[in-house]
Amino acid sequence: MSFDLNSPEPIPKLYGPYPINRAVLGLKGNAAFSLPHIRNGILMHTGEWPGWTPPMPMPNSAGCIHAWPASIESVWKVLVAEGVKVHKNPFGALPYPYKPQGLLSVELVDHP
Repeated sequence: MSFDLNSPEPIPKLYGPYPINRAVLGLKGNAAFSLPHIRNGILMHTGEWPGWTPPMPMPNSAGCIHAWPASIESVWKVLVAEGVKVHKNPFGALPYPYKPQGLLSVELVDHP
């Protein structure tokens, strides 16, 4: 998937206070089939969920990628340090108004 850094979502309790990464376009496999034609608005974000605190496993989502607050903050800072711009959040508007600045690849890692 192509990915882009957007300004924070408006409800920090649900999405965290940090800029979010937005999946823009699926490039291969299931993502190419579904993004953005069937599914739109897949975000990498954090949040505050009742009864949850790090280092507990992240709660289920409706398709988004959840990470601990410190991880989302670190990703944002590393990306900006590398020259990635925080684009104004289009809140899922199509067509996506910016050129995505990165890629997301998911890899299965087998732990012994």
